[in-house]
Amino acid sequence: MKIDKTNPVHWLLLALFGLNVVAALVWRPFRRRNRPGPRTVVLYGHKLSGNLLAIYRHLRTGHRDEFRPVFLTMDPAYHRDLTMAGEDACLAAMPSCAKLLASAEAIISDHGLHALQPMLGRSDLKFFDVWHGIPFKGFDADDFRVQHRYDETWVASPLLSSLYTDRFGFDPARVKVTGYGRTDALVVPQESHQAIRNRLGLQHVAGRKLVLFAPTWKQDASNRSLFPFGIDGREFMEALAEVCQRNNASVLFRAHLNAKDPVPLPADGVFPLPFADYPDTEAILQLSDVLICDWSSIAFDFLLLDRPTLFLDVEPPFRKGFSLGPEYRFGPVVSDLPDLLRQLERSLADPEGYRSEYGARHEAIREQVYGSFADGRSAERCVQRLNRAFVTDGSSR
Repeated sequence: MKIDKTNPVHWLLLALFGLNVVAALVWRPFRRRNRPGPRTVVLYGHKLSGNLLAIYRHLRTGHRDEFRPVFLTMDPAYHRDLTMAGEDACLAAMPSCAKLLASAEAIISDHGLHALQPMLGRSDLKFFDVWHGIPFKGFDADDFRVQHRYDETWVASPLLSSLYTDRFGFDPARVKVTGYGRTDALVVPQESHQAIRNRLGLQHVAGRKLVLFAPTWKQDASNRSLFPFGIDGREFMEALAEVCQRNNASVLFRAHLNAKDPVPLPADGVFPLPFADYPDTEAILQLSDVLICDWSSIAFDFLLLDRPTLFLDVEPPFRKGFSLGPEYRFGPVVSDLPDLLRQLERSLADPEGYRSEYGARHEAIREQVYGSFADGRSAERCVQRLNRAFVTDGSSR
C-alpha cells in the first residue's frame, strides 16, 4: 500500500503494524526452531506484483514443499481481494501478522520496509531486496541506506550490479545477479493473450492492436504533467485514439501508482488500466503492440518483447540525474505531437519497418541491460539464492 501521510487511517494502520512487529520481536526467541515443514517467506511491497509476484508464483508452483510464501500488506481492501482470489496474504494490522513475523525465516521486499525496519538487525530474519524496476531515475547511496543492511540484493544483470556497487554504495559481496523474476513471463509466457484479456476485462478489444501509454509520475518535479508537449490530457489522448482508430487499434492508459491527479480521458477508444487496480504490469505488456513512454522504467521490461517503443522528448523529472541515461533509450525519441503521431502511425502500419531501423539498437541495449539473464529462469535463480542463504548459515533442513 502506498502510504498517504495526510490520511489518519493510514497512520493508524501503520501504528498497528508497528505493534505487531514489536510483538513478533518479543515472540521470536521463544519460537520452536527448525520446525518440520516449509519455511515461511514473507513478501512485502505496495502490491503483489513485479518481481515479488514472479517469486511468489514460482515458490507456490515449484517449491511448495520447501517454502510457504505469504504476501504482507497494509491495505485491508487489497488483502480481501487477494484472499478471495486464493492467494496466501496477511494483513499487517491484524494480530495474525505478529504470528507470521514471529515464525517467518525470510523477508523479500521491492521498496522499503516501513514498520518492518526494526526487525532488520534485531532478529535472525534474513532480508532480500529485489527492487521494482530498472531505473532511468538517478539514485545515490542515501536512497538505499536500509537496503545496504540486507543479507542480499538481487539484481537484473552485471550492469546493474556495477551500478549498485559503484553508484548506490552497496557491498559487492551482497549484490547477486539473478535476473529480474518479473521478466520470466515476458520471455517464456505462461498465459495466452485471450486469458490475459479475459482477466483484465479487455475481451472487447480482441483482434485489435493495443497501444500502451505509460508515463512516469511527477517524481521530483511537482508541476510536471503526465502529458507531454504542454498539451491538455484529453486532447493528447484523443489524438492517439484517432490514429489508433485508423489502424484497428485501441489505447491503454496506465497511470503510475504515485499519480494522484484525476485524468480526463475520452470515452471512445481509450481504456484506463491504473497500477493501483491492475498491478500485473507484465500481463499488460504482453498484450501491447506499441509502447509510448517518457522516463518510465517500464521501457526496460517492454524491451524484451522487441516491439515498437516511442520515447517522449520531455524533461526528466529526476533531482539526482540518471542511473541509466538517455543513451539507453532504444526507440525513436519524438519531440512534438505531430512527430509522435507519425511514428505511431508507422509503428502500427509497418512494425517490420520499425524493426529494420531499430532492431539492432534494441538488441544492443538488451545485451547491456540484461546480458544473459533474461532467459525465463530468473525467479528460479532467486529461489536458489534463498536456499543457499539457509545452507550457508547452517540452518538447512
